[in-house]
Amino acid sequence: RLEARRTIEALRYGIVPLRRIRELSVGVEQQRASLQTAFDEVERTGGDVRVVLGEYGTGKSHFFELAAQEALARNFLTATTSLDLREVPPNRPQRIYNSLIKHLRYPDSIDTGTLAPLLDRIVSQPVIFAALAEQLRGTIFGTALYNYSMMRNTSGEALDLLLDWLSGEKVLIKAVRDGLAVKSREYPVPAMSQMTTTADQYCYMLNGWGHLAAQAGYSGLVLLIDESEHYSLLNARGQERADNFFKAMIYTALGTRPGARLSEDDLQHQHRAHPFRLTERSQLLLLFAMTPSASTFDYRRWLDEDQILTLGGHLPAEALDDLMARLYVTHRQAYAYDANDNYLDVAHGLLQCLDANLINLRQTIRLATEIYDLCYAHTDFTATQAVEELRRALLGSPKSKV
Repeated sequence: RLEARRTIEALRYGIVPLRRIRELSVGVEQQRASLQTAFDEVERTGGDVRVVLGEYGTGKSHFFELAAQEALARNFLTATTSLDLREVPPNRPQRIYNSLIKHLRYPDSIDTGTLAPLLDRIVSQPVIFAALAEQLRGTIFGTALYNYSMMRNTSGEALDLLLDWLSGEKVLIKAVRDGLAVKSREYPVPAMSQMTTTADQYCYMLNGWGHLAAQAGYSGLVLLIDESEHYSLLNARGQERADNFFKAMIYTALGTRPGARLSEDDLQHQHRAHPFRLTERSQLLLLFAMTPSASTFDYRRWLDEDQILTLGGHLPAEALDDLMARLYVTHRQAYAYDANDNYLDVAHGLLQCLDANLINLRQTIRLATEIYDLCYAHTDFTATQAVEELRRALLGSPKSKV
């Protein structure tokens, strides 16, 4: 009941629910099948990319959360970020990387936003740890593993600085180096650059965490980047930098897949060149969400049509009936009441408004939730009355004010 109530409360405010999202996902069967194909591709041969297209209110954020939960169910780590010009601008690799790590989730841990569970899982498996420590000696990941293994049982500022540094936080690199258990040239501690030209360094980091996740027994790492259309608000130089980072992420995610159209020659390095990948094989699935009407980077040049998923603004009548029925059941569970099925009449009225482009899918779900709320709070008020009032208010006016 509590889970159902939290779901309804989220829908009431137009927020993507974290619970029961699969139950409330209809009309996206083809897109979900494409996701499963991408998960299979990462596990079987290497990385993949999907671009999710949809106008505002068509369910991009809902689909992203659905994708994240399905990835977790497939034993992937997930990392999500939403771009914006102030906090996470598209042309700032360091901020995007840091935001992704801050929203890291695990299929087997309630801890979020930290690399500690991944490092713990590796360190707790002696054979895997020994092999990786030797393989990664001389890299930032070798430094991370070896020092974390010696510091993890002693909490304090030094351990926090190590994890913050690996997460792309702004730290004094001297303080990180001074606090490490092992200080040796075999274990480098490079500074994490904040320049807009550092696509190579942060792609290398993401590729590396995907590799470590796979070695630790996970399926890989899924990266979800929402609101990519903020690219259109950058100036020409900013768009050039964002172009380079987005292309570099696609290049890194696709790895050595046959037929990949991007090569390293298409990308710009820092002044001091840095590899884009720790390993040639990718364990990354990269998802971008964007609005097709916005000016954005030229993803179609680098991807196949089956890697581009479009979310429509409409649902067939059968799919909307199904959604309203599921929402109705969830509402009844949330508030423990019985009512007759005329609540399902809501679907017909909302479908008329949706087909007339007076409301979008997000507003459709929110209105349905509000109608269910009204009928629950006022037992003499029927769903039929609510639908008629909605029809008059929207279909009887030239422009929606929802």
